[in-house]
Amino acid sequence: MKFGWKHYFAPTPKRVRMFGDSLAAAGTFGGSIAVLNGHPVAGTVILVIAVIGKFISNFFTDDTKRSKKSKSI
Repeated sequence: MKFGWKHYFAPTPKRVRMFGDSLAAAGTFGGSIAVLNGHPVAGTVILVIAVIGKFISNFFTDDTKRSKKSKSI
């Protein structure tokens, strides 16, 4: 598994993608509950952490060598 800026648009491994999506869903739910219970700062912090976690999960890849498509004329 590799991590880096150049891997952002490469396919993300399934387990990492599932973890990122779960983190985003849990953060959205938890942040919403915190805001509804009168803690807007805590809710905002939870939502921001969830979004950052989902964003970081896109930097992982299993591809060791990306294939370049050749153009045929």
